[in-house]
Amino acid sequence: MTDPTAQLGTPPLGTPPLGDPAQREADLGELGRLLAAGQGGRHLGQPCTSDLSLDEVLLLHSIGLEPASVVTSVSCVTLPSGTWTWGTGQVEAADYAFGRAFASAREHLSEQLHHVGAIGAVGVDIEIELAAHRFLITMMGTSVRAVTDQDGTARFPVNYRSPFLSDLSARDFVVLSRSGWYPLSLVFGASFVHAPRRGVGQAIGQRGQNVELTNMTETLYEARERAMGQLQQEVQLAGGTGLVDVQVVDRPMPFAHHVVRFTAIGTAIKLLASEHSHPDLKLVVPVDDKVYGFEASSLD
Repeated sequence: MTDPTAQLGTPPLGTPPLGDPAQREADLGELGRLLAAGQGGRHLGQPCTSDLSLDEVLLLHSIGLEPASVVTSVSCVTLPSGTWTWGTGQVEAADYAFGRAFASAREHLSEQLHHVGAIGAVGVDIEIELAAHRFLITMMGTSVRAVTDQDGTARFPVNYRSPFLSDLSARDFVVLSRSGWYPLSLVFGASFVHAPRRGVGQAIGQRGQNVELTNMTETLYEARERAMGQLQQEVQLAGGTGLVDVQVVDRPMPFAHHVVRFTAIGTAIKLLASEHSHPDLKLVVPVDDKVYGFEASSLD
């Protein structure tokens, strides 16, 4: 198995904790001066597009990264006629269509990252549209690139051999990296299973009763086991040892209620530092919540 990452350097000693106001102000001042002077790293100051907030850009800059551009990909795979007719077991055509659409969209996104010279993408938003005759998957995120110092030294400690993909927000990405863990790729597991029909006598006997529909329960269990098994295989193929930010959807298909869908999507991660560290996080309580008022007379 090929490790998608190279050696990890040691982060600078004395790095202020995440969210330190003094460090945040210093980063903002430094970033502004470098952008105004057109100096600094090899990439700093080049035009970029980003859907990140200012705080997220500054957080990325604090670990040696900056946004490069917004990248998108899309993949649409058709399903043959008769896919959703009554049957038993796996809906193989649906499993194949979902897997091909997701893998294709993921590959197209990686190609765009290569094209713009980015080392990865953060905040990847995944939209899934499942129709009776086609599966459509769209991915969109912000590509990031390493910032280099005056001497050409990259400030980001990881040298990825291939671009990483992550659906983590920039904040979560920074917290994860400061603990020694880094994202590798987006992974998925998907399973579509037919629920067996109830017999006529059973359906009539259960009418008007509060009973468990064992056919649906057992079908959901089967779909979950197959999807989670595929998800674990994807993590291993990506070279990861963990999985975060998993999004699970388990429900009957709206246009085929006898078919149960179970899909799980997340980000594969790996500990690349010599050991896990616990970042010094601070609780922030917002005080700008909306205030709702009322007239005392309304209580009469």
